[in-house]
Amino acid sequence: MNLSIARVAAITLTAILASGCVSKSSLPAITETNDAATVTIYRSDELQGSLTDVYIGWDNEYFISLAPQQHTQLLVNPGFKTFKIRAHADWSNELALDLTPQQEICLIAEVNPQNVVGLNWVVSGYRLRQLPCDSLAL
Repeated sequence: MNLSIARVAAITLTAILASGCVSKSSLPAITETNDAATVTIYRSDELQGSLTDVYIGWDNEYFISLAPQQHTQLLVNPGFKTFKIRAHADWSNELALDLTPQQEICLIAEVNPQNVVGLNWVVSGYRLRQLPCDSLAL
C-alpha cells in the first residue's frame, strides 16, 4: 500500500486534532449562593490564536468556552481551585487560586508569551492571569 506524503500528513493532522478535542461539562452547583466567589474571565483580542476558542474550567473539567473579546462572570464555590485553560489542540495551563467567600476576582485568558516561536501560529498556547478587576474594560 503506497500512501502519498500529503495523505499521510492529512491523516496525522486529523488524528492530532481529534485527540485534542475538549468537551464541556455543566457548571457545578453552588452550595451556598451567599458565600460564592464571583470570577470574571475576559478573553484578550490577540491576532495570534484568534481563530480558536479557549476552554476554561477547574477540578479537571472544562465548563466554558470564550472567543476573542468575550467575557463571562461565574459564581464559584469558595475553596482551593486549579483553573485550567486550553484550546482544541493545545496543552493546558493552570492557575491555582484559593477563593474566599464573596471574593471578587478577575482573570484574563491570553496567548502564552512563552509559546514556541513558529509553532504558536499553528497551535497557540494560552494562560490565565489574575489582574485587578478595575483594569478590565468590559
